[in-house]
Order: sequence, then structure tokens, then C-alpha cells
Amino acid sequence: MKAPKRLYHTAILFFLLLFVLIGRLAHIQLIDPLSFSENQVNLVEESVKQRTHSVALDDGRGKIHDRNGEVLVEIHQPSIILFPFLAEHEEKLSQVAQELNFTTDALKRSLLEQSEPLVLIEDVSAEKVDRINELKIPGAYGQLLSNETDTDFAYHFIGAIRENPRQVESRYSDRLEKGLINRTTKVGINGIQYAFDPFLLSEGESKLIYHVQQSGKPLFGLDVKYSAPANPFYPVALQTTLDRNAQTILENAVDSSGLKNGGAVLLDVQSSDVLAMVSRPLPPEKNPTKEGTGNQMVLPHIPGSVFKIVTAAAAIEQDHLNPTRTFNCSQNTYNDGEESRDLGWLTFEESFYQSCNHTFATLLNEMMEKNPDIVDEIGAMLGLSGRNGWEEDVFHLQGFKHFPNERQNTFWANDTDKKVSRAVSQTAIGQLNVRLSPLSVANLMATVARGGQAKRVRAAHSVQYKNGNTLVEFENEGMTNEPLSRYTVQKLQQLLEGVVLDPKGTGHYSFHSLPWTVAGKSGTAQKGKVGIYNKWFAGYFPADDPKYALVVVDLEASETARSTNVAFAEIVEQLFQLQQQPDNLNVD
Repeated sequence: MKAPKRLYHTAILFFLLLFVLIGRLAHIQLIDPLSFSENQVNLVEESVKQRTHSVALDDGRGKIHDRNGEVLVEIHQPSIILFPFLAEHEEKLSQVAQELNFTTDALKRSLLEQSEPLVLIEDVSAEKVDRINELKIPGAYGQLLSNETDTDFAYHFIGAIRENPRQVESRYSDRLEKGLINRTTKVGINGIQYAFDPFLLSEGESKLIYHVQQSGKPLFGLDVKYSAPANPFYPVALQTTLDRNAQTILENAVDSSGLKNGGAVLLDVQSSDVLAMVSRPLPPEKNPTKEGTGNQMVLPHIPGSVFKIVTAAAAIEQDHLNPTRTFNCSQNTYNDGEESRDLGWLTFEESFYQSCNHTFATLLNEMMEKNPDIVDEIGAMLGLSGRNGWEEDVFHLQGFKHFPNERQNTFWANDTDKKVSRAVSQTAIGQLNVRLSPLSVANLMATVARGGQAKRVRAAHSVQYKNGNTLVEFENEGMTNEPLSRYTVQKLQQLLEGVVLDPKGTGHYSFHSLPWTVAGKSGTAQKGKVGIYNKWFAGYFPADDPKYALVVVDLEASETARSTNVAFAEIVEQLFQLQQQPDNLNVD
């Protein structure tokens, strides 16, 4: 009688376990399917994912256009999308294979090896896309796939996008909480991709989707759905100030000159808008934020003799010049020894053309005895004291910046240097603690060229909704700084033209024979590394009717290097040629 009793107990245990299992399954399926386990897994969502195959057509991120409305970084790639269930329909598969120059068997094998839709890009033309769509075969679609990709073109201006959960959490916690984005949503990490990310951020991708059974066969027949966000206003379009043709010219000129560390920035004189911006070196593809590969055009560097423009402006504005006075330019900066260049006795104008250090060191020491803040005051009038990029409150974005990585210029380490003659002498010629960004120097040139009123530098004109209406327009902001007198500005214009027109001027050899007359100033700065210099040329052109302000700087130049002048001259030549085709370059 023991055996039946044992069977009885076993049966009871079996049914208890069965009831526990049924209870657990019921709990999972009916009570807790949306937050299963300590990891809060949404089982319904995961189940749908397992049964859903899709191809993203567009990531939904806002598009970036140049000033003429041409898309800058979006790639429209003609593609053929084939869903795996097509392999089960020999006749239809044969028609598709014929159009694609495949054998039916080869195409079938490829599809059977796929768990997701097969996307064909190689050797796919727009004509093939049209022909496939004309077949009207379920599971075979021609599409122009749209992807934001890193590109070397205008890299430091445009920037890159990446998955960055930490940035998503810190910058967009409100959107994250509302479920508008997730932690893996791609965000801009530098350039205008970062600056305008609050506007460009994706509201959801558009895609082709279909559902499958566990066997992989279609769940709802051969029906492929198109899915996209319902918001008719997104994605937005960012209209930048950049000109694609001008950008190409600058990049080619910088690279062909042999410049490895530095770059160039081109502004529209009337608006101070960026037309083109190039920085070198480019970062490694997988590490776009690697140290040392940032945008050199918005970072301060030692300007050398370019800063003599500030010293000259101070002397003119303060009426500190005697037209008959000459300076011994065979003497060095400190007037205690011979200069390496034996320039002899020069007037103020000749000193500017030939870049005599002694003259400007002497003048600034004299002026600072009367006004220790003269450099700061004149620098502010020229727009050099603060950041030059556009900055304003936009909606709830306080202090919204077009160039968030722009750094402040500096003239002095501290006020003590203003009382030290040798420090003043070094400052007068753009050495010691003087640091200016190429962007600010280009804006200085634009300010002088247009008559003296400093303006903010813009990277974009507006953000447009998908339907063409304006979301936000970035007005052309003038700086509130008091401008220089009209006389001072006109005198500076004459001095800058003389650098090129005077046969002994430092810019004469490189620029006097160009199709446009150039006004500008050279600069060579010692960096503390033996044999390594910063070499600059900053100017505007045409001098008689200024349209462009341009700065080229080489941050690792030898003493005899001519990369800046070579690149500057090439840019002027190419812009002149381009200007003969008015439809290709529109400057407001």
C-alpha cells in the first residue's frame, strides 16, 4: 500500500508546481508585462521588437543647409530595399533580379541569409530606384536613404553627431522624462551640430516596417508599412551662413599650401557672417573630440604684429602722432640693442608697412604713461575684448551661442604688466600674453573695412520648420561697443592698404599683383619653441569696395615659411574667379 501513497504525494507535488508555474505565467502575462523583473523590462515592447523588421529611411534629425539653401551634410543615397519574404515568390523575385543584374538563385540565397531587410547600395542608380518601384512588387522598394554622416568638408564648422547618454541626460532631462527622446538618441558633440542641437535633435525616425511570425514569414501578409513622426513641423532646417563654394576654395588652398596646424576663416564684410571656416588638423574618424584637433579658428593664439593694428589705432585715436617724427627702426623692441632687420629711420606709416617693432613699442609706452588702460579701451572699440560669436537669449535658451567653444581674447596677464616697460613693449607688438582668435581678427578686419562698427559673427541665419515657416531668426547683432572715430578708421584703412601697395610693405611681394587690391597686415609670433612660429596674414578685399575679410594662420610655421601668404593669395584668386559667376557666390 506504500506505492499508491507515494504516487499520491508525487501527484500533489506535481500539481502544486504546475499551479505555481501557471500563476507565475499569469503574473508575467497579465499583471506585470510592462515592468518585468528588477530591470523593469517591457515584455510587450520586446515581443514586438522581436517580430518587427525595419529599415530606417531618415533619422529625423534637422537638416543643415548652406546660405543658398543647399544641403551641407545630408547624404541621399539611392538604395534598393528587399525584404526577406520576397525569396518565397519566385516569379516576383526573378523580375527584381533581372533589374538588378543578379541571377534569381544568387538573390534568393542572399535573402535567405538575411534576418533583416537587405539594403543594396553599390551600383544602385536613381534610374534603378525608379525601375524597381515601377514593378510595384511587395517587398522590393527603391529609396533615397538619408543619413547624417561625418565628413571632412567644413568639419570644424559643422561638427559631428554621436550617441552620448551622459550629454542627453544633462542637457535634455526634460525631453528624456517625457519620452520624446531616449538615452541613445544621437546628439551633436561639436561645431554647429552641438551649438544648434536643441533645434536639430530628432523627433523620431521615418522607416519601412513589417511584422513576422516566429518562422520569419510575414505576420500580416506582404504588407510593408511606412512609419514616421506625426509632427508636420519636423525635422527643421538650419540655414547657415556658410557658402559651399567658398568653403571648397578655402579648404583646397589651406591643404595645398602645406599648412598642417592652423587654418583660415572668411567673413562677409557687411554682415560679419562666416562664409567659410577651415581648421587643421582634422581629428581621427572615431575620436572627433581628440585633444589638439579642436577648432583653432575660435581659440586664442599669439598674433604677433597683427596686434600692431590695435597699437596704431590707439596712437591715431589719441592724436599721439607727429607727422614729421621718425623712429630708429634699426633698434630692437626695447631700444637697447640692434634689430635683426636694419630698417633705418622710418615714419609711423613706413613703420606700419614694414612692421617695425621699435616704433610701436615706443608709442605704446608713451601712451600708457597717460592712460594705462588704452589697449583695453581700443581693443573693445575694435571688438577684441569679448567673444565675437553671436550670443543672445533664444526662447528658454539663455545665452545661446553660435560658437560655444569660442574662448576669450587676452591682452595682459594682470595689471602689473601695464607698469613694466618691457612687458608693454612686448604687448605693443602682439607678444607676451596677447592672445587673439582668428575669428576675432577676421571680425576686426571686417569692422575696419565697413567703417568701424563692430558686429557679432553669425554661423546661421535662421531655423525653418519643415513647412517653410520660420521657427527662429538670428538677427544681425551689432556690438554695443563705442566705435572708433571715422578719421581713425579711414587712417587704418590707408595703413592696411599700404602694407600691400608700398614696395617695401610686408605684403607687397605676395599680394600686389592679385586681381583684387588687398588691404591687410602680416604677423609673425615667437612661441617659445625654437624655430617654430605663428604666421598670420589678415586682411580684406577688394580694398576699394570691401566684400570679404580673411585671416589665414599657420600655428607651426618655420621662420621662412610662406604657407599663410600662399594660401591667402590662392583664396583671393579663386574668389575673384568665382565672383565672375554671380550665381555661385551670393554675399549680402
